[in-house]
Amino acid sequence: MVDINCNLFNSVVIKEDDNEVLIPGGKVGGVFYYILMKKIVSRDELAGIFWPSSNEENAKLSLRNAIHKIRKSFKEDIIISPNKSTLMLNEDINFIIDADIFDKDPFKNLDLYKGEFLKGFYIKDTIEFEYWLIEMRNYYKERCIITLQERIKVDYQERELTQLEKDINTLLRIDNFNDFAYLYLLKLYKLKGRNDKIINEYYNIQRILRDELGIDPTEEMTAIYKEAVESVGNKKVKNLKEDNTLFYNREFEMDLIQKNLDKFYSGETSKSILVSGEVGMGKTLLKKNILKQNKGKFKVFEVSCYSVEKEFSYSPWIKIIDLINKELSKEDSEKPILWDDVIKKLFFDGSNKTQGVRKILENKENYDSDLIYNSIISALKSLSKKGKVLIVIEDIQWADTLSMKILVNLILHVNEDVRFFLTKTNEVSKNIDRHLTTLIDLNKLLEIKLNRFDKTTVGVILRKEINDISEADIDYIYERSKGNALFLKVYIDIFKNNKKEDLITSKVSDILQETFSNLSDTEMKILEVISAFYGSIDIELLLKIVDIKAFEIVDNLNNLVKKNILEENKSGKSVIITFVHSVYKDFVYGELNDLSKQIIHREIAEALEGELSEDNKDITKFIKLKYHYNRANEEVKTVKYEVYILNYYLNFNHEVFPNLDDYDLNRQVKNFINNDRAMQWLDEIECNILKIKNSSKNSSNINEINSIELLFLYCKGRYLIRCGNYSSGVKVMNRVIQMGNELKDERMELSGHKQMAIYAIQINEPEIMLKHIIEAIKVARSLKDNVEIGVLYRLYGVYYMMKGNFKQAELLFEKSVDTFNALEFISNYNSISIAADYNYIGEIRNAEGNYEKAMQYYGKAINLCKGVEVTCQALFYLNAGKTSYLMGNFADMEKYLNLAKSIVKQFDSYWKNSILDAFLALCNFIKGNYQIALEYLKDAIAEVKTINNPRDIGSVYFVQTIIALELEERAEKELDDFKGFLKESSEYYYYNALRYLEEYRDRSEIEFLKSLIQNDFNEVII
Repeated sequence: MVDINCNLFNSVVIKEDDNEVLIPGGKVGGVFYYILMKKIVSRDELAGIFWPSSNEENAKLSLRNAIHKIRKSFKEDIIISPNKSTLMLNEDINFIIDADIFDKDPFKNLDLYKGEFLKGFYIKDTIEFEYWLIEMRNYYKERCIITLQERIKVDYQERELTQLEKDINTLLRIDNFNDFAYLYLLKLYKLKGRNDKIINEYYNIQRILRDELGIDPTEEMTAIYKEAVESVGNKKVKNLKEDNTLFYNREFEMDLIQKNLDKFYSGETSKSILVSGEVGMGKTLLKKNILKQNKGKFKVFEVSCYSVEKEFSYSPWIKIIDLINKELSKEDSEKPILWDDVIKKLFFDGSNKTQGVRKILENKENYDSDLIYNSIISALKSLSKKGKVLIVIEDIQWADTLSMKILVNLILHVNEDVRFFLTKTNEVSKNIDRHLTTLIDLNKLLEIKLNRFDKTTVGVILRKEINDISEADIDYIYERSKGNALFLKVYIDIFKNNKKEDLITSKVSDILQETFSNLSDTEMKILEVISAFYGSIDIELLLKIVDIKAFEIVDNLNNLVKKNILEENKSGKSVIITFVHSVYKDFVYGELNDLSKQIIHREIAEALEGELSEDNKDITKFIKLKYHYNRANEEVKTVKYEVYILNYYLNFNHEVFPNLDDYDLNRQVKNFINNDRAMQWLDEIECNILKIKNSSKNSSNINEINSIELLFLYCKGRYLIRCGNYSSGVKVMNRVIQMGNELKDERMELSGHKQMAIYAIQINEPEIMLKHIIEAIKVARSLKDNVEIGVLYRLYGVYYMMKGNFKQAELLFEKSVDTFNALEFISNYNSISIAADYNYIGEIRNAEGNYEKAMQYYGKAINLCKGVEVTCQALFYLNAGKTSYLMGNFADMEKYLNLAKSIVKQFDSYWKNSILDAFLALCNFIKGNYQIALEYLKDAIAEVKTINNPRDIGSVYFVQTIIALELEERAEKELDDFKGFLKESSEYYYYNALRYLEEYRDRSEIEFLKSLIQNDFNEVII
């Protein structure tokens, strides 16, 4: 008898004798599921439910078609018609339906209920079916809830704590507002003696029930909670700090964190820490006390995130890397591979199209979070050799998506000598919450929730702080403060200062006003400037902005620190000033009128701009300048720095070596922002530039506007070309060249020509390439820039390689080498550039079939890179491995491929190569490691589909042809999986290889394949 397994809970899965059956969607699927549950049903009923608006004839015709499609989905005739009016399930078939099994004995089969009945299934315009579906879903859900409640009672009575916790969590997943589940959750924690869990969970229950249902926790829940509070409260009262209201009833959390840090310090198993809670809960104060308590025990790197940074990738890591770099330099520690390159990349001058010398030679579309992650983890590993490292990030809710990706990876994989301390305000951020929840679930993150104080706790605090306070006053303060620690402190201060009458009339804003009412004019002026500043402010910068004598400013700052309004921290040699509470900052800024805000922001922006120098420009400063100029209503300056920021985040920097191989140019665009956001951003900036130009045609700053527009157009044109929008991108880039010429900006004109030359490589148009290379060389000579000339000679050589003129190509590569050798200083960069030229000459020798000479040139390229640690070495090793194979030298092939792999591995997905994976597959196949070979080949094919580059595709087909020929000659059982994967004939792979491999550059590979087809295969490779 045939078995039909039907899993209808959660995602539907139907199997016929273990083979999955795909049921059509829409009404066909609806008819099937309806019959499946009803077992027997009339045609009229089905027609009326699913085609109510059709006439009888059309409805029954549609039903017949649906039944036909259902029957076609199965081998067996699962639906039969005992008569003309009825349809039923075939009784000769064994239908195993999870919903039926669950319904017969839900207690025994509770695990079958994996989620909602037919989850996600919906049919438009079938009201009766929808009613039936809702009824079925509610029926099974209710049965599951009732059964779970019964089982929870049994679990509790029998003290099956593991199963009890599992069943409670299952019930809460199904019904998030189930007070029965919450009650037994508290009972479970009581059995475990976890008062902390009871207290935290009670607050959570209270919030859920009140916010969503408007009810309070049950008396039994409250009794358990009060017992827990009383149990830990006696321990806490003794330790309450007289001057720190925010810290009342936080000793429990302090203790949890300290115990975790003690384990971290002593080398025991520990977790990173997350302190969360709404504004004013005391997160920052808790963090400060913890750091103070552990001063000297850890190497601490501390940064904050800000809401304005959420749109800018890697903002917190830019700050952390800067701090780590200073520490590495100070300690003279060993820097990780490519560390300097990461520093140059993250801190490059976005105001230009160029940046400093770089070691990474691949395209920057591949410069993603993996490289930053690997560099950070290597740096932390180096630093942690000299002591435990604690990284503190405040307000993580403002972190961008890519920063969160790095953070999650670090927390998951960092060694036992590094931990993170995060704080988070309860802002709505599903993406960040999802990441943090995952880390908590994986037991990598200790979450400390700072909830509002309940009325009982507020009463304890008030009675401790204020003698003879009445119950009425306690009630009043609780109602006004809502248990928020910060507001509670402010109310207590007012009460203590004998201003009870103010307490009665004041709202929260009035309470904050009271805090600042007794400050001097000078103190308020200082606060106003600090409130407008993006993030914290360096005291040296404050001295430049505030027109008051330095001594007087310092004196007033000290007063504000004593009054607990401001705090100062040291950052290297600088003193940084911030508000103690962000609420204070927001309030002071909100009290300023628009004109005052505008003037202060302009003063701050001009002071920041005055600090810019060639050695002191980075993305963080540009973000600040854009922020302040925007709020100062300075349109030209705002768009200027927005273009600089765009230039940075689209990763448009100096293409020192954009063309190690043309396949690099065709990789998918992987920018710091997604493509939709990038296009939206480009459109917004372009509109702003046009608006400014139209209103500033005769203004004195028109030249500055034109320069901004030129850099913007370069960014836009290059981005469009890299995204494959060639038509639009080329138009924009030609405009860049023309505009650069008109404005006498030869650097930008040169960059435009280079970009067009690269574009020509991408689309295999040598003539377009030639035109722009010649023009670019003219401009480079005018600039007397020999480095650019050397690069252009190499590009010129690539042009002749594409044309098949290897002799002329080699002359140009040699000319490029001579140009770099003639430079006064041979830097690592120049050495790598020379190595690239040798690599190309090696490719020429390989194409000519002169393999020995090819290997000599690859060797030269590899030797020039030794000690420099650059990823392009992987390419040189790969080429050497390919040529070794063509020579029949399999030992060297394996050696070079493994060397390439070792470099690629250091950078995770930063440098993936389908060709490398394909040849590793071939290498392992030759050695008889068939399963490993198959996995490599699968990876190669997956990667090549992503890159979609003809030469890469051809190389993968090259390997597939060789393996397919071997498979056709052999019958070993261990090759069955390979044969199942490579299903086509060797001729299929052969002709596709010829189709995609490049006629001139891949000549040897093409000839090699032809020889395989014409000669006995075994004589060639075995």
